[in-house]
Parts: sequence; structure tokens; C-alpha cells
Amino acid sequence: MPPEKKPREVSFIFGGISTEYDASISSLTHIISSYLALSHVERPFSVKHMYHVSRDDSLVRIIPFHSAFTVAELQAYISDESTLPGDRLLAIFDKIRKSNEYIVNLLHGQFGEDGGIQTLAALSGLMGTFGDPHVASLTMNKYAMSSFVSSLLPTEVVKVPKTKLIKPQDIHNAVQIATSFGGPIVVKPNSLGSSLFATPFSDPSTFETEILALLRRIFKYDNTVLIQEFIHGEEYSCGCLIDSPNVISLPVVKIEADRRFFGHEEKHSYGLSLEHIADNQDDEIFQRLNLISNRIASSIDLYNMARFDFMVTENSDVWFLECNYIPGLMKNSMFPKMLRHYGMTIIDLISWLESISIQYSEKNHFLPYNIVE
Repeated sequence: MPPEKKPREVSFIFGGISTEYDASISSLTHIISSYLALSHVERPFSVKHMYHVSRDDSLVRIIPFHSAFTVAELQAYISDESTLPGDRLLAIFDKIRKSNEYIVNLLHGQFGEDGGIQTLAALSGLMGTFGDPHVASLTMNKYAMSSFVSSLLPTEVVKVPKTKLIKPQDIHNAVQIATSFGGPIVVKPNSLGSSLFATPFSDPSTFETEILALLRRIFKYDNTVLIQEFIHGEEYSCGCLIDSPNVISLPVVKIEADRRFFGHEEKHSYGLSLEHIADNQDDEIFQRLNLISNRIASSIDLYNMARFDFMVTENSDVWFLECNYIPGLMKNSMFPKMLRHYGMTIIDLISWLESISIQYSEKNHFLPYNIVE
């Protein structure tokens, strides 16, 4: 009788030092809850470790997983870090490399999806969902990502809102810049996620005090701010699974918000927005959104998964808004909804990611050559 096949081992890194810490906690909680709901024979992998990056001291603590583990136990470990000794991230990465663990990166926001953790993972030779540091950095920078999309695709395929990048030294000209748009604008951070601080202004000339106060607040957390043309229309989100070089398009989600603006409050307050799988996925506009997402994803060497947000106007113009390098995996967030409609659970996703994983490694940049004096 052949020996019983041992389940694959998967570990998770979560928490972090960004403003999206809570989203990371919720993503892991959803994954572990879904995993524990399965019988032992139904679980396609085994959980080895959970690495919690503390937002208080930046140390990493290893949460042990065992056969009787519960979500309540997970929450207790997170809320009372004193029960576990902490270690520095690089020391933990060295242990992970030696044990050859596969790591699912759930660190949202700054350092988690902006190229920081990806660079350390690549230098440490880790296996996991980290991907290319350069791509992570590009997608996190909304201004740079919009510039890339506008150079990749013609305006008749997808448009990009008019945008001005504001630095702290430009704040005295900010209101003048805002009013120069000649219409409604959105002020938002360039690299924070979850639509934090994103605020629409119907007439910038009448909100000078509010705009300046918002800029000063954002500059406490981000180096640059975007003043962007407000696009009237309906918002959609397209998820992708990437098995390089193949891109699998997930069902399109339509977003309906009370203020016709999908900001941080709408995303995290019950009843202010409705996110649902759009009817008639074969409709021409949904096919266009999928094709655009597919083209972007395949052009920047994305790994694993991504989510793209768009606005569609009454005359069917498609406007690119942003790319989410690590989509939220919370129970009621958009990406899990896309997965469920596609026929995949969150546990199926983790298993799939591990099965198609290719270890990212930097090219050898050393090229010997003769110096001519």
C-alpha cells in the first residue's frame, strides 16, 4: 500500500506597520475560519506557522498552529503579544528560508505591497506570494501606475483621469491647482490603500480651508498627494488570477455607493454601498473591462492575483482608477465574492497559489566588462 501523501505546508505573514493593519488581520481571520470549518480530510494543505508583524514594536511573533486551534485563540495571541517572544523580521526570514516554508503574504499597504517586503523576500530567497518588488512598487504608486496604463493603452480603449501630484512644498499652490481643473475633484493619498482620506470636492474654490487641512493630514502618512479629476459614472472592479504567462479573469463586481463615491467610509461602514457581481457578464462593457485588466496584468509581470478598479461613464468610456496588488481577502470584500462566483473558495485560492508558485529571483546584475581608460 503506497504511503499516504502528506498535505502541503503553508504559512502566513500578516499584521504589519501600515494603516491597513486591521485589513490584514481580517484577511487572515477569514482564511483561518474557512480552513477550520473544513474537516481534516477536506483541507488541501496544512497550516504550519502564522507570523504576526506587530504594529507596536515591528517585531515578528510566531503563532503556533495545532490540531485544536481556534479563531478565539488567534485573536487572543494578536491582542496580547506579551505571551510570545518577538524577533526581527530578517532573523525570521532566515529561519523561514532554512525550513523552506511557503509564505502567503497578507501584509496590506505600506511595506506589505509597496516593494519593501518583496525586496527582503527576494534577497532572502523565500518561496511565497511576494512577487517582483518593482511591480509592487509601481502598483502602489497610483500616479506612476496611471501613467503606465496611459502609455500602455490608447485613450479609445481606456482613459486616465487628469491628475496632479502634490508634494509638501507645493501646498501653497494646491488650491490654485485644484481650481484649475474647472470642475469636481478628488483629493487622495498617492500610496495609501483602502481609499484612506480620499475625499471628493464638488467645487474646489469653495473648500479652500478643507482642502488645505486634508492635505496637511495626508502628508503625515504619505509623501505625496493626488488632486484628480472626478469622473462621473459607475464603478466596477475586475479581479485576476495570474499563472504566468496566463491571466484568468474573474467575474466583474459592480459598486453602488450612496454618494456615487466609493471612499473609505463606504468601504467599511455597513449600508453605505452595495458590491455585487454584475449581471450579464457577457455584456460588451464587461468583456472590455476584462480585456483591459488582462492586458495590464500581463504587461507588468504580476504574480498570483490582482484587482483593478474602473469607472464607466454614460457614454461607455472606461476610466482606469487603480490597481490593488494584494486584494483584501476579508469575508465580505470584493475579491472573495469574485472567487465564489467563479467557483473557488478562499482555501481553494491559497491551495492554487501554492501549486502554481514560481519563486521570484532577481536577475544577476553583475556583468563583467573591460574598462577603457
